[in-house]
Amino acid sequence: MNFRYQSFLFLGLCLTAPLLAQTSTLYFTASSIPVGKGPRSAILIDLNRDGHRDLAVANIKGSTISLLFGGGTGTFELRDSIATLHKAPHDIISGDFNGDGILDAVTANRDSNTVGLFLGDGKGSFSTPSFFNTGSGPRWMAVADFNEDGHSDLAVTNRDDDNVTIFHGDGTGHLNLIQTVSSGDGPVPIAAGDLNGDGIVDLAVGNDLADTLVILSGDSTGHFTLTKKFSTGQGPKNISIGDLNQDGLADMAVACLVDGSVTLLFADTLGNYTHTSYPAGGGSFAVVFEDFDGDGKQDFAVADGVKDNVAIFLNIGQGMFADPQTFSTGLAPHALVTGDFNNDGRPDLALPNTGDNTVTILINETPAQASVHIVSVLQKVYTNYHPDPIISRVGQPLRMLITTNSREHVNRLRIRPFIEATDVVRVGQILTVEFTPQDTGRFQIENIGHGFKGDILILEDSIAVRNYIRNANQQSIALIHSNTQTQIYPSPAHVLEGIPLTIYNISLDDTHWVSIEPWVKAPATTEPGNVIPGPGINVITAFNFTPGQAGTFEIKHTVHGFTGSLIIEDGATVGVDEYDLITPQDFILDQNYPNPFNASTSISFRLQRAMLINLSVYDISGRRVEILLDEYRSAGPHVIRWQPRIVGSGIYLFRLEGGQIIKFKKAVLLK
Repeated sequence: MNFRYQSFLFLGLCLTAPLLAQTSTLYFTASSIPVGKGPRSAILIDLNRDGHRDLAVANIKGSTISLLFGGGTGTFELRDSIATLHKAPHDIISGDFNGDGILDAVTANRDSNTVGLFLGDGKGSFSTPSFFNTGSGPRWMAVADFNEDGHSDLAVTNRDDDNVTIFHGDGTGHLNLIQTVSSGDGPVPIAAGDLNGDGIVDLAVGNDLADTLVILSGDSTGHFTLTKKFSTGQGPKNISIGDLNQDGLADMAVACLVDGSVTLLFADTLGNYTHTSYPAGGGSFAVVFEDFDGDGKQDFAVADGVKDNVAIFLNIGQGMFADPQTFSTGLAPHALVTGDFNNDGRPDLALPNTGDNTVTILINETPAQASVHIVSVLQKVYTNYHPDPIISRVGQPLRMLITTNSREHVNRLRIRPFIEATDVVRVGQILTVEFTPQDTGRFQIENIGHGFKGDILILEDSIAVRNYIRNANQQSIALIHSNTQTQIYPSPAHVLEGIPLTIYNISLDDTHWVSIEPWVKAPATTEPGNVIPGPGINVITAFNFTPGQAGTFEIKHTVHGFTGSLIIEDGATVGVDEYDLITPQDFILDQNYPNPFNASTSISFRLQRAMLINLSVYDISGRRVEILLDEYRSAGPHVIRWQPRIVGSGIYLFRLEGGQIIKFKKAVLLK
C-alpha cells in the first residue's frame, strides 16, 4: 500500500468512526387535517384501489369514521364520513374478511360492547356494517389467521371483563365467537405474532390495571391459553412487535401511559424476555417500529398524549437506543400509523389527535444514513428460493422481504451466521428480515421445517457484484405485488443492461396484469392476467428478457394502478486487474463553486475511466449528512449541484471515493 493511499484511508477512517457513535438528525414536515370528534385510532388502507394510501380514522366521541384520501404526494383530503351506528369506536383495524381481495374495516365499539364489520367496496366506501357481541368495554383488536384456514380472524380485549374475545372468520364476512380467555386485570392493548417460535400465532395482551403483559399461546386451532406474564411500566396502552436487535426473534415494545415510559422486551430462543425501559415523555399512548433514518435497523416512535408530540428513538445497535428526538403534533395524540405516504422510500407518520379533532401528518425528509439493499425473496412450494443466489456486498445493510406461495410452508428460516431463526413465513404476508453481513462468502437461507436451501452470496464491493453477474451472464430479481399495501416490492429494483434477466412475480391479492414496457406488455383486461394467484395458492410467474438499454422503466400494476421502478444500469464492468491498478490520477475532485456559498454550490469531478463512485457530504464532526451519488459513472467530466435544505451554516467536507482512492474538498455554507 502506498503512502498516499494510506493517508487517504486514515482520514476516511477518522471521518467514518464518529458515525458509529452518533445518530442521524431526523427531519419531518408537518400538516394538520380536521376530522370528526375525538379521533382515537386510524388505519392505512387503499379505499378506492387507485394505488395510493388512504386513511380511515375512528372518532370515539362522534361515533363516525372519517375517510381521508391520499394522492401519493403526502397530502390527504377529507372526503367522507360514515356513521359507525354503534357508540364510541375505540379502535379500527383492517383485514379481508370476505375473501374478495378488498380490505374491510372493523371497529371496537367501547360503549356498545360490539365490534362492527364494514366490508370494503373498493370504490372508496364500505357497506352497511354487521355487528357481533364482545365482552364489556372492548378496546383494541388484533387480526391474523389463528386457525390456519386461510381466513382473517379477530381478537378483542374487554377491559371491564378482564378477558379477550376470540372470533374466527369464515371467509364470507361473518365472525363466529369461539373463545373467551381470561387475561388479567384491565386488558387494553393486544398484538398478534409468533412469540415462542413454534410457527403458530400467539397474542400479547397488556393489562392496564395490573401493569403486566401476558402471552396467550395459540394452538393452531384458533384457541389460546395464558402461558407467561411479564412486568411493564405503569398503565400499558399499546404494543408493537418487531426485531429490535436483528437476531431474528420477535421483540416487543409496550407504551405505558401513567409513567410515560416504553417497556422493551427482548426475546430469547426459549420464549423468555429481557426487560428494559425508556422514559418517553409525559404519557405514552402508542408505539410503532420503523426504520426512520434508513440505516437498516428498527427504531421506535411513541405518541405522547400529554406533551402533544411524537418521540422517535433511533436504534444505535445491540438493542440500544439514542435519546429521543421529538416533533410537535396536535392536542393529545392517541395513536400512531406509519407508512410511505409520498412514495419516496421513507416512512412517514400519521397521528390522530383526540384533543383537537385533527390528524397530524409528518412527512419524513431525513437523508438516508446507509445504502440499504432491499431484495424480495419468494419461497416457492417444495423447492427453492427466488432469486438464487441473493447477491449483495459486505458491510451493506440487507433487507429481505420474504413471502411464500403455499400454505404448506408456514415455516421459519435460518440464515447462518447472521440469523439463527426468523419469524414464520406466512402465505399472503411479507416477513421483513434485516442484517448487515460483515464477512464475504457463500451462505445459505434454509427452511428449518423442510430443509431446502438457497444461496446468499456476499462479495467485497459493488464492482465485484457487477463482475459476478456479467461473468455468469444471468441475473434475477423477485417482485411481490401487494394490493393490501398498494405497492410493488422492491421499488426500485436494480439490474444490469445487456444481461439476460428473469423477473419472478407473486401476487398477494388477486389476478392482475403487469406491464414493463417495452419488454412485458399487459394483455387486454378481458384476458387472464399475467400474474395469477391461482386456485388455493399464489403462483410464481416468471418473465424472461434481456434489458437492452439503460434507464428507468415503469413496472405497472395495470388493474390497481400502483407502480414500481426497474432501474437498468450501464452494464460496463471493471476487471480485477484493472480495479487493482486504479490510481489517484484516475479521477480529480475540483473545489466546489461558489465557495463560500448560500443556496447551492456545484461540485465537479473528472474520471479517466468508468468506475463506481460515491460522493457524500460530511459535517466537520465526521457525520455524513447526505449522499449525493452512489452509482457507476462513465469516463469524463461530471457536475453535481448540492442544495442543502436541512443543515445549517458551517464547514462541510465533500468526500469522493472511487476504487481504492478517497479525496476530500472543504466547503463553507453561509445561511
